[in-house]
Amino acid sequence: MAGEGYRSVEEHIGECTEFFLLLQRGEAQKQDGASCGMLRRIEEKALATGIFLPSEYLRECCGLTRTEYWLVMLAFCCEVEEGLCLAFREKYREKWPSLQYALHLLSTVLPVDFHLIGELCGRESALGGLLNQNPQGAGEGGCLMRPLLLARAPFYFLLTGGFVKEDWYALFLPQMGEWEEEKDAPFLPLHEKERALLGRYLENADVLRLLLHAGRGCGKHILLQRACKKQCKNAIFVRFSRLWRKGEREREQAVQTLRFFCKLLMPLVVFEFSGEGSAIGAVGEEGNEQEFFSLLNEEFAAEKTVILTENPYGLGIAEKYSDIKIFLAETLSAAERKLAADMWLKPQERQEWQEELLARFHMNIGELVRIGKSLCVQAAAECVSRDNPALWEKVLARAGSGSGGIGKLVEERADLDEIVLPQECRKQLETVLKLAKVWTGRQGMQILFHGSSGTGKTMAASILARQLKRPLFKVDLSQVFDKYIGETEKQIDRIFQTAERGSYVLFFDEADALFAKRTGIQDSHDRYANVSTSYLLQRMEEYRGVLILATNLIDHFDDAFVRRIRFVIRFRNLDDKGRELLWERALSGGLPVGDDVSFAELAQAAQLSPARIYSAAQVAKMLALCGQSGEEAEVCGADGKSAGSCGIDGKSAGNCGVDGKSTKACGADAKDGKNSSMKGSRSITREIVWEALELEAGKDETRLRFTGGYLDGKGL
Repeated sequence: MAGEGYRSVEEHIGECTEFFLLLQRGEAQKQDGASCGMLRRIEEKALATGIFLPSEYLRECCGLTRTEYWLVMLAFCCEVEEGLCLAFREKYREKWPSLQYALHLLSTVLPVDFHLIGELCGRESALGGLLNQNPQGAGEGGCLMRPLLLARAPFYFLLTGGFVKEDWYALFLPQMGEWEEEKDAPFLPLHEKERALLGRYLENADVLRLLLHAGRGCGKHILLQRACKKQCKNAIFVRFSRLWRKGEREREQAVQTLRFFCKLLMPLVVFEFSGEGSAIGAVGEEGNEQEFFSLLNEEFAAEKTVILTENPYGLGIAEKYSDIKIFLAETLSAAERKLAADMWLKPQERQEWQEELLARFHMNIGELVRIGKSLCVQAAAECVSRDNPALWEKVLARAGSGSGGIGKLVEERADLDEIVLPQECRKQLETVLKLAKVWTGRQGMQILFHGSSGTGKTMAASILARQLKRPLFKVDLSQVFDKYIGETEKQIDRIFQTAERGSYVLFFDEADALFAKRTGIQDSHDRYANVSTSYLLQRMEEYRGVLILATNLIDHFDDAFVRRIRFVIRFRNLDDKGRELLWERALSGGLPVGDDVSFAELAQAAQLSPARIYSAAQVAKMLALCGQSGEEAEVCGADGKSAGSCGIDGKSAGNCGVDGKSTKACGADAKDGKNSSMKGSRSITREIVWEALELEAGKDETRLRFTGGYLDGKGL
């Protein structure tokens, strides 16, 4: 029927294939009249078609001439119908039709001149983003001798009407109706000023390069998608780190695919300097930096471009090449947190303490959404209400500890009364605690604890965190340094972002490794090491929370760091009275201490640090439990008959894993089955304490001051 269009894409491709087969027969028989008539019918029928034909959409978007369009269709039909290649193989003994053969075949029904041939030889032609420029197995020869092959993205589009999926990009297509809001994601009016600015940028006819910077989870992608949706503008998000990890050949094909999308979709091109991989490190290398910005400036000079960054190192590179800069807030305001809580909690579940608890954590929208989902899942799993305070505390603590391996939350908390310090040191610590509770400065509080190992620096940090009712976050220094350029700065930034969002007391133990003096520049490694140190100094100044540094080697600290620290406390070794008090506390609790133990004697025996005193006391308690002293050491599992451990069996009296016959050393009666706290109770004797002290002193050959009476006069 005249004027009737195609009912399906398959019908259209089938008739195009028949047309090319007819052309091949016409070439062999030197007849082209039937071919010309069929060509006109196909084109008229395509114009009358009411359904979506990918080939016609491609012709319009790419501005293809009539001859260029049929070259593309011949390349496509050769791939879907191998029979088209048989005549070429028989005549030319080649595997795949060449561009020269295609032009010769079409010249019987379409105009082909030198101007067209010259256009086809260039990458900037209308076919530049459609034909495979560097197919495998192309061999040597002129540009017209290369195989007639479509690039992957155009072939997939002609075949399905859709877009091939690659790991280095993501498409957002509101013009084609491909927009689905996440059902679980709360819609909040965030970054409204920035969204209005983006809208004006998209409306503007001028081609500008825009920089959008914010941390991960702050809503950069959602903001761009909302702006593009309102303006009905397509967008392609290019994951730069994945793109440049590919080989040179794959990168060239990726750039060709990007050109194709720009012609077909006219999108906003978004380059992401974020996500996994070492994208920032790759850009930081001089060659890759020049290569990337050559791509940005030359290949896509006519496209609206946005650069997304979430790392200060990448920001420093990208901002030099941007015309407009937009910075998003890193955390939610109190009003935004309230809106979010109202979104995923029922009215009867809302409590005033919820907002107070959320205010302790500096979170962005991404983190808050994850916490909301965790609350719902955890409440369902434990069969409790979502307004349970214990549930909130658990979920928020777990969310705050998600530090990605850069550190951990210290669970142990000590009280001020539990630590034994020299009087001067204790007074300084109490003063700092008072100031920390009322500190309201725009800048944070930096505190340095220095002194020999085991003098109480870590315990003092936990005391300060407990007094402030804040979690203590201890940095894992092994995860900070990286051999790749720019990665150390990324880790430093993650540390401070994690601490800021969780309202942590940030604790750097053995900090001299990270805050060491900068060196003279002998090579590129020294230069980048000094850059990392300078960046650490900058982030330390910007941090508004409490920052604690602990070191045994303050002389190794960079002077610039020391000048910026507000309070410095030196942890000195205890005197005899301090050690005497510490020995008494360390040995108390649990087993009774014998009357023959003199705490003053132990304090004078060796000038041990508090940590080593506690270690020796712990060993003494274990020796007392197992009865490992003198003749009876073997009953703690040393022989084959005993249980070999401090476990409990059915016959023993609940002591040291000894059977009924060997309970004497543990002070228990096998007949009445009573444990060590009853008849014949075990206790910590002077002999046991000195044995434990001797083991501790042997670690570094500490000389003990012996006062007599130990092991029948056998001292050290």
